[in-house]
This record gives sequence, C-alpha cells and structure tokens, in this order.
Amino acid sequence: MSVIALLVVVTGFNTLMLFQKSDQLSQAETQINSLTQSLASLNSLGGDISSLQQDFSDLQSQLQQINTDLTCHVCAVADVVSLIEPSIVRVDVSGRNFSASGSGTIIDKRGFILTNYHVIEGATTIRVTLMEGAIYSASVVGSDVGRDIALLRMSATGGQEFPAVTLATMADIKVGMDVVAAGFPLGTDLAGPATFTKGIVSAMRTYEGYLYVQTDAAINPGNSGGCMVNMAGLMIGIPSAGIVPYGEDIEDINLVIPVDDILSFLALYLPG
Repeated sequence: MSVIALLVVVTGFNTLMLFQKSDQLSQAETQINSLTQSLASLNSLGGDISSLQQDFSDLQSQLQQINTDLTCHVCAVADVVSLIEPSIVRVDVSGRNFSASGSGTIIDKRGFILTNYHVIEGATTIRVTLMEGAIYSASVVGSDVGRDIALLRMSATGGQEFPAVTLATMADIKVGMDVVAAGFPLGTDLAGPATFTKGIVSAMRTYEGYLYVQTDAAINPGNSGGCMVNMAGLMIGIPSAGIVPYGEDIEDINLVIPVDDILSFLALYLPG
C-alpha cells in the first residue's frame, strides 16, 4: 500500500508539473503572439514614420521655395538692376542723312543682341555701347519687320563672352505683377548709363493684330529695343511702343513684345 501510495503521489506530482509546464507554455505562446502583433505594429508604425518624414521633408522644401519666392518678390529694384544691367546696351545707328539711337539686350554670350527692327531700319552702320563703355560694331543677323524684332551680332569680339539675360516663358507673366524696364531713353541726348523704371503688367493686350504685354512702366523714345524683366530678372519682353492718341493727354499705356514671339523669332535666326 505504501508503494502504491508513493506511486500515486509521484504520479500526482508529475501530473501537476505537467499542468504547470503546459500553463507556462500557453502563457509563453500568448506572449509570443502579443510580441508578434507588437512587432507588426512597430513595423507599420515605422512605415508611417518614414512616410511622415518624407512629408515633412517635402513641406520643408515647399517652405524654402515659398521663402525664396517671397524674397524675390520683395527684393529691391536695385537687385534686379545689378543682375541685368551688364546685358543692356545702347544701339547707335546711322544711314543716309540720319542718325538715331535705341536700346538692345544681350541674349547670348556670343554677342547676340535683341532690339526692335525700327531701331536699325535703314541703317548702314550699327554700333553698340556696353555698360562699361566698350563699343563694338554690329551687323543684322535676322529681322521681322511685321513683329518689329531684329537680331544683331557684335563683330570683332575676339571670342569674348558677354553677360546675357535669361529669357522667361509666358507662364512667368502675370497681370498685376511687378516689372522693370531697362533702356536708354533719349539715346545719346541723355548720355551715361541705362535707365531703369518700375511698373506692373497692366494687361495682355491685342493691338493691331499682335499680342502685347501692356505696362505702366515708363517707356520713352530711346527705350525701344530694350528689356523688360520680372522681379527674378527674367526677360519677359522687348519694350516697343507707347499708345498716345494724337491730341490726347494719355500716359502709361506702353506695349512690350512678349517673350513667346521672341522665342519663335530666335528659333529662326539664332545659330545653335
């Protein structure tokens, strides 16, 4: 009986141990399942964090661009002037029984200059004066009489490279935005550096069959062929004419040939 009792006790003890181990195993499995779920959540959260980090980086880039745009928008006209002035030239022409002056803009470092056709019309001699006073002879590369655009090239430059403006696109032109006009009003009668005036884009205007940028920036005789830029210094057009009906006191309706027409013209005449 004592042996049987011992066996019963031992068996009972083993059974109890088995139940305890089974319970521990069950608890361990539960913990493993919980840890697995937590790990999955962490992995998912890691993806969310990565996505949030990318979104944050994108927002930082957007904020930086906004700050750049705001800085550009409020930058002084002096900053724009310093950027484009080296590219603005005076164009002096002479022909049979006449001489005249206008303005031009270097648009290619090889010495190509944009101006109005009416500035060089009938000229037998063309000379351009740069900001620092250097003078070069120039010749006509191409012209569009109807659109009043001409392309000149300075000669005998010895391979020198010149500071050129950067052309905008039509997407850079917005009605109401600030602009700066550059040129040589009154030509040689107002000796010295280029003149810069500030205004806005007043409208996009079709006039006599052509699209123009209308501006209230002051444009005077001699400004023809010069440059109009936005506040980033990108050339948006060529100041061409003002509308002054005979006998009427009207000011600040000035027309600028838009950059799209310039680009189309250069595609025909500017060498690659």
